[in-house]
Amino acid sequence: MSQVSDAVSDGENVSGEAVGIASGSYRYPFLRAFSYPLFRRLLAAQVMFGFANWMNRLAVGFLVLDQTGSTFLTALSFAVQTAPGLVVAPIAGTISDRVDRRYLLAAAAVMKAVVLMLLGLLVIGGVGAIWPVIALVAVGGIFTSFEMPSSQALVTDIVEKRDAVNGIALQSTASRAVGVLGALVGGILIETVGGSTVFFVGAVVYGAGVLIVLSMAALPRRPTERSGRSIAGDVVDGLKVMSGLPTVRTLLIMAIVVEILAFSYMSVMPVMAKDVLGVGAIGLGALTTMAGVGSLIGSAGLVALSDYRRKGWLMLGVTSIYGLGILAFSGSNLFVLSLFIVAGIGAMAAAFDALQWTLLQLNVPDRMRGRAVGGWVFAIGFGWIGHLELGVLGGAIGVQWALAINGGLVVLVALATVVLIPRLRRMES
Repeated sequence: MSQVSDAVSDGENVSGEAVGIASGSYRYPFLRAFSYPLFRRLLAAQVMFGFANWMNRLAVGFLVLDQTGSTFLTALSFAVQTAPGLVVAPIAGTISDRVDRRYLLAAAAVMKAVVLMLLGLLVIGGVGAIWPVIALVAVGGIFTSFEMPSSQALVTDIVEKRDAVNGIALQSTASRAVGVLGALVGGILIETVGGSTVFFVGAVVYGAGVLIVLSMAALPRRPTERSGRSIAGDVVDGLKVMSGLPTVRTLLIMAIVVEILAFSYMSVMPVMAKDVLGVGAIGLGALTTMAGVGSLIGSAGLVALSDYRRKGWLMLGVTSIYGLGILAFSGSNLFVLSLFIVAGIGAMAAAFDALQWTLLQLNVPDRMRGRAVGGWVFAIGFGWIGHLELGVLGGAIGVQWALAINGGLVVLVALATVVLIPRLRRMES
């Protein structure tokens, strides 16, 4: 149970700001997480961060491809955004279980705003070599490893356990919805006023999100780690506990495989836009926007299915459709058709992530929720393998064939999981 319900059951005087209206009394049951005022505040901050992140993602990919013309380096610019999670995420998750997550989230967001400002200044000064851009993107990836565990665990701090799926799905829906606008605005800004403006606007938006986070009232109670061990000791202990839980272990392995084979498609989106579909920055912005539209649909669909108990089967179905979508995208040479296909891919990506966040946190002790999300960030840190694999394969046999191989493998993995891992089929929430 969340610390809010713990506080209520212990008879503590918990303020309405922290708890809000009882979840069951909300007018629209599928929006019941909105009954928590702190959740609404957190959601507003996540909207800001989502807008800035999608702008940044599009601008970095376009900048690297425009400056180098290299499929490999474009894929590398995406790889370095997740690779730091392999080292940093377990530490970040442990720290988020020890400190006030509001301040950890605000600190990570401030540092990401600084990175965006530096990228903007670098573009204004003229990009001589691409490696400083890659390095700054990697630094931003380090702070993302702190942002994710603190923001996702805050949701389950605020809402009751029975509302966790609904809260996480609503958060994903909102941040991805504004991402649609962020991607479109980013593409337009690149074409009209230049890439540096995208980074500066992103930094300002991140700053607005920080102010919202800092305005959140303190939570009445939250389970924290009081083991007396060092951070390193808690990291090791957390990894041991999670690896010893069969459900959590299965989820993290699934996250690693799907991250490598499926989520890496975004790293070659600029190449598909320019070389296959023959569109520029606005076309790339439209493709990224449709991925955002799809992710909004996928997240909203999960909101509608938040009471559906057989989440294991739901995850396997989402994974299969995800792979089929990438296969379809690989064979498309029509821009309009590609827009709709990418929307479907985005829907499956969003649903897969939200299911992972929810099931991981519901299958570990409350005191380890930050480390559970940190474990997920660690798992997606292996995504750099997929980005580089697509970059190498795309350069050798063509980006469409490379995508087709990955999409086919995702479908095979989903089918194999149905047969070989009955635990996932039986997984419920």
